[in-house]
Amino acid sequence: MKNRYSLIILICLSAMLTSCNQGKFPGYTKTADGLYYKFHQQNNSAPKAQLTDFLKLDMACYLHDSLYYDFRNQSNALYSQLSESMFAGDLQEAYAMLHVGDSASFYVKADSIALLCYDQDPAAVGLTPDDYFRYEMKLLEVKTEEEFKAEIEQMKQRMMETSHAELAAYIQRENIKVTPDESGIYIVPMEKGRGRCPVQGEKVELDFAAYLLNGKEVGSTFDMDRKFTFVLGENMVIPGWEAVLPKMHLGERVKAIIPFEMAYGEYQVGEVPSYSNMVYDIKLLKITSQAEVLKQAEEEKKALKAKSEQAFWDFVKDNKIITVTQSGLFYAVADTTAGAKVELGQTARIRFDATYLDGTPLGSSEQLGGTYDVKYGDHSVFRGLEEAIGLLRVGEKGRFVIPYTLAYGENPYGNIPAYSNLVFDLELVDIIE
Repeated sequence: MKNRYSLIILICLSAMLTSCNQGKFPGYTKTADGLYYKFHQQNNSAPKAQLTDFLKLDMACYLHDSLYYDFRNQSNALYSQLSESMFAGDLQEAYAMLHVGDSASFYVKADSIALLCYDQDPAAVGLTPDDYFRYEMKLLEVKTEEEFKAEIEQMKQRMMETSHAELAAYIQRENIKVTPDESGIYIVPMEKGRGRCPVQGEKVELDFAAYLLNGKEVGSTFDMDRKFTFVLGENMVIPGWEAVLPKMHLGERVKAIIPFEMAYGEYQVGEVPSYSNMVYDIKLLKITSQAEVLKQAEEEKKALKAKSEQAFWDFVKDNKIITVTQSGLFYAVADTTAGAKVELGQTARIRFDATYLDGTPLGSSEQLGGTYDVKYGDHSVFRGLEEAIGLLRVGEKGRFVIPYTLAYGENPYGNIPAYSNLVFDLELVDIIE
């Protein structure tokens, strides 16, 4: 009888552990790092990828059971390199579990992928903290980094040779008689201009149409009211345009045949395949002097600064936040405690939700695993956030309105626009020696 009770207890305990381990996805096992997995086919005697190896995969991704992307049975193989994890329970942990021939399903937190792998605001792309991507994977092959790089170089060489041959055939077929310039660009006159040529630092306004060598149009402004503009020398366009425009006179129209090296190189951009030679029909419409460009930029910057500062004062007034530090950080602490304050050299464990003044989400500690650790005093976070952490005691929560001068300043930072004021709802969870 005693043994029977022991057996029943063990069965119940096992069921409880299994249930806890599966969590929100029945039939799946959850790792200590929060990755959910379920194997469909498994061969433990087959090779496994080691760190830096490349994995050839069949893989599809689903969100809420809707297909997000599908790289299964593609003519071009999908390869991914096994590297150190970017966050707990990420795809790297999934890759490391697979043997060649294995197939499995994995659930990975979607907001963490958006934020930490693609530098995207999860809310801006429609993701919530409860969303998970489901990956269906099969590992087909493993290559060492050296083997993979050697194959890639061979493939690049073949594509480069093909691209050069296609350009030579086009020049012959179209009976192009002009001599290419030093970079290999052919500039064929179409309409003569009467003005001067632009120089570095000046803004050019132009009409253009872009074509592949097969004649397919991949872009045009000729039928658009708004024309294309850029400043010469800022490298905001392909190198071929930086080479062609300084040779054009105001009002001139040319046909520019640009080899792939001076276009998009080995990258695919929109409808333009990798290693594509390009043909452009370009007309130079306007030149703005460097002095005028600088004047316009300064006026835009001044207007943006004034708008940002007005929005900041309107926010703190409307929300009745009146406590301010000497540096200009406004804040309100919800509940005070007798807890300790963080000191220099200690690590503050925090929770936070960050937004812009209009409530648009910027990020949260939930996307980083629940809490976030900051070593106080080493300036690993921007000045306003570090100052805010120092104002709280353990257990306290506060709202901090951080002016752009204490955040990312007058210039864009990643996806964060220039002159961005920020709001942090912050909690000091603990202090770690």
